[in-house]
Amino acid sequence: MKVERPPVLLLFFLISIGFHCLQRLHADSGEFLKPVGAGWNDCCSKIVREAQACGDQRLAAYIQNWPLPDELGPTQSQVIASIDKKLLTPAWLEKSSEHLWTDFVQLRQQRAFYFFERAKDEIQKQRRIPVRDGMQSSNNSIRLLVRVLRENPDHKMSRRALGYVKHRDQWVWPNVARQLTQKKEYSPEEGWLRNGKKTIQSSPQTSSLLTGRLSAQTSDTTQQLFHSDHWHIRSTAGPPHTAALAKQLELTRFIWRQVFGGFVLTPVELSRRIVGQARPRPTSLFKVVLLANREEYIDSLQSLEPDIGKTLGIYWTPTQTAWFFSSQDLDSRTVEHEATHQLFAESWPTSPLAGSKHGMWALEAAACYMESLQKTDFGFTVGGRQSGRVPAARERLLDDNFFLPLRQLSKLGRSALQNEPELPKIYSQLSGLADFFMNGEGGRYRNAFIEYLVQLYRGTAEQETLWKLCRRSPEELDTEYKRYLSSP
Repeated sequence: MKVERPPVLLLFFLISIGFHCLQRLHADSGEFLKPVGAGWNDCCSKIVREAQACGDQRLAAYIQNWPLPDELGPTQSQVIASIDKKLLTPAWLEKSSEHLWTDFVQLRQQRAFYFFERAKDEIQKQRRIPVRDGMQSSNNSIRLLVRVLRENPDHKMSRRALGYVKHRDQWVWPNVARQLTQKKEYSPEEGWLRNGKKTIQSSPQTSSLLTGRLSAQTSDTTQQLFHSDHWHIRSTAGPPHTAALAKQLELTRFIWRQVFGGFVLTPVELSRRIVGQARPRPTSLFKVVLLANREEYIDSLQSLEPDIGKTLGIYWTPTQTAWFFSSQDLDSRTVEHEATHQLFAESWPTSPLAGSKHGMWALEAAACYMESLQKTDFGFTVGGRQSGRVPAARERLLDDNFFLPLRQLSKLGRSALQNEPELPKIYSQLSGLADFFMNGEGGRYRNAFIEYLVQLYRGTAEQETLWKLCRRSPEELDTEYKRYLSSP
């Protein structure tokens, strides 16, 4: 196999730059300094001092605080990094500090090289794990490749591995490249348009637009068709609400691909993409319906789901459609929850019976986990004992003494779970369990939990699959979960 490697001159450049970080030794250990984690302060100290001497305190703080929180050790939540389209100079940068910014960018190139080498090593490490163990995972490799792009957004092999394609001078998703090739333009207010033409359609001509299930109350309502990069939205809620939903859906997809990287790609697929043996392809659009109000929502879905009035949104598996309605109650958590169900079910061919006989709790737990998303300066965090519904899970466990053992929970299929009399309390526990498996014990069980989701959606999971992957009994996992939620 021919493996693409950086040109010799580029390798020399990356090794030699960085203000002697890789050449300078720790006085006490003789180890090379790395421009990450604890070594960052040593590597950037000269630039920071110069910025402070110039009176540019903002740049000094920006550089000093550049590393992500999990570089120094395990955190209580997942760190999700934003990726810029290009490496741009910030608008607030003082002209007198431009040379310092150039030095900082050189350090970032060095960090990108470091993360990429670690990602390649991790991919090969995972590929050497026997398939019979069922635990080859690309979670950490994808995390590292995202770090590469945070430092160097134009890193070709990392872009390729994570599913981007080059269109002219920019890296975009394959769906975007397809639209641009067709000479379409994207409007944040109206989606993808050809020659500026709108996609507003009036209801008399499209009485069956929304899968034939619109109530009579929508007969005088203008219906909008909105195409985002990955979603096909039919809406009666008006352009502003539709555009806002499209933006939230696309953001959820971006974050979901980092949170559940091992579900998105295998180590083999990552390796093939890095060396250019597999090119990302455009995908079909996910379907969403956004209705103007709760009344339309209930009337349109009552015959499909008798308890629809208890919901704020729903992903309807038989038609592969997510349904929402516009109101003050439609917050980002509802969108994140239902879009997560849709992303799991449709990102690659999955079993329509996933969770129907057992393991439904894990599908709901993963969706609840995405509700804990929080915006930060560097991107987002997901999870943590103080986020989402996890505080409620802690309250149910410690104050109400409510707990459903994992062995019992794993037996429940879709119908059995939804008919549980203590369903609200169970949903709180599911959020706690998701956070435990994703972040507890320093993320020890994250790969196992995501592999469990893979097998559930593939239709190959059994009731005991999760604890076999964790190499723990369900009773041991119950004890560890209680200890995790009980800790301060």
